Amino acid sequence: MNAPKNNKERWEEHIARQLRNRKNSNAVRWYVLTLPVSAKGLHWGNPAKELQSEVERRRRYGEPVFEYFAPSYVEVCKRKGSFVDTKRPLLYNYVFIHASENEIYRMKRYLPRYNFLPRVRSTDETYYPYLSDEEMANLKWVAESYCNVLPLYTPKTGRLMKGDRVRITAGKFAGVEACVVIQPGAGRKDVVVCVENCMYVPLLSVEPGQYEVIALNPDNRHLYSRLNSDRLSTGLHEALRRLHGKAGVTDKDRELASETLRQFGGLHMESNAMRCKLCSLLLPAYAILGNRKEYGDLLGTIQGMLPLIKAEQIRAMLLVTLYGCTNSSLYYEMAHAATDPWRKERNPKKHKANLLRRLDDYDRWLGHRH
Repeated sequence: MNAPKNNKERWEEHIARQLRNRKNSNAVRWYVLTLPVSAKGLHWGNPAKELQSEVERRRRYGEPVFEYFAPSYVEVCKRKGSFVDTKRPLLYNYVFIHASENEIYRMKRYLPRYNFLPRVRSTDETYYPYLSDEEMANLKWVAESYCNVLPLYTPKTGRLMKGDRVRITAGKFAGVEACVVIQPGAGRKDVVVCVENCMYVPLLSVEPGQYEVIALNPDNRHLYSRLNSDRLSTGLHEALRRLHGKAGVTDKDRELASETLRQFGGLHMESNAMRCKLCSLLLPAYAILGNRKEYGDLLGTIQGMLPLIKAEQIRAMLLVTLYGCTNSSLYYEMAHAATDPWRKERNPKKHKANLLRRLDDYDRWLGHRH
């Protein structure tokens, strides 16, 4: 049990907190301000009219100016599973100002209608929400694609959750990083840019095949089962049969392999089990597409990782995958040695049974008997 703090320790903590707060108040960042809008108030199409007037006044008098970003907004809602413009002004608009907290407070003496978003707490400190320079560059990129009229989509509590992170690979948003928002019951996934948990901008023109997954939702407890997709793994297995046969792979096989790489090709897993499962999907996909360089690089990675894998089923999965993709006599022997004891079990578990069936398929397709 920790001993109670004496007066000196409490005073030192107080001084340290004051110094941090002072430093934080003078740091120049992209802070998020809100501006009330009504039919009788400021023109909603130009929510930063007063900000621009203030910048121009400072320039006339030789005072330091600040940078701001205030695109127009169109409220968006969901109707019959699609995003549509409601053509109604929002109650609040977002304005981004590149300045310090102290500078914004001084500005608010003359422009009191602009307000900070509510403070957020981190450990024993509180601060106003702000965007990093990288996040602001990302948001500006999206705004320019919409001609600076952003379709703002404000999430309702309990309706949306942040999921996987994606990178847009094609179209006018190519290069933008965003998150997948899953709306329960909607039967679809919508790709949106999430700005500091305060607003969501849907990328309305992003189509399937125009993005790649770069990180799975860390709050999802079933990451392994997501990688263990029966549709993908079974489809890739059947594609390997055609790859080793006379007919060769089909366009459908190549589409499935490309889908696998889009979903999982950019992921980096922390645990050995997840890395092995990922490799067992990616290696067949590269083989089916004939991507020799990527195939060779991943094969070398797996070969270097294999001596470190001690878990019986994970190691067997890698060996069966290596045998099925390479037709190597070395991996033929190692895969059978790892799985032969399972054939003596009366009712092997599902994962073991699946690996045994796939190993038998590879023996038959590749013309080997065991």
